[in-house]
Amino acid sequence: MATQTALTLDQFLALPETEDGTHYELSEGELITLPPPGYRHGIIEANIAAILRARLDRKKYIVVCGEAGFILKADPHAGTVRGADVAVSKRETIGTIPETGYLAQAPLLAVEVVSPSNTAMDMERKVSQYLSAGTMEVWLLYPDTQRLHLYLHGAREAKIYQHFEALPAFWAASSK
Repeated sequence: MATQTALTLDQFLALPETEDGTHYELSEGELITLPPPGYRHGIIEANIAAILRARLDRKKYIVVCGEAGFILKADPHAGTVRGADVAVSKRETIGTIPETGYLAQAPLLAVEVVSPSNTAMDMERKVSQYLSAGTMEVWLLYPDTQRLHLYLHGAREAKIYQHFEALPAFWAASSK
């Protein structure tokens, strides 16, 4: 379960990396501490990233995975920095990666593999934060139910796909 503490954006950006795999996110000034994702989670992330890399033009897009961080709201006292399991950004908009390692922009696509430690409230908030910051698509993947919730920028409701119909190659690769 995630724990929360209030931090400024500068305090968050100054946090040291953990040795135990724990990762941090900042949600409107609240520090969220999450346990390291499990092995299955990592397999799913890697498979999604591989499929996206194979399908997207590498000269135009960058695909990252493993809780890559994005500064979605740069407010010094109520900042938001979220880590995507898999994300896609346009290569031309990235420029130089800052010393913090976090991009100060939203990705085009953010993919979240929902883990037992994720609460429904935080996932809804995270989707809203990504879309408000300019992310065009957010995918929530539920491995146990084999469902994909697809949120599009400007859409009122998520599209729900059973058995990952939208990603048949992904499900075939990750379910083995």
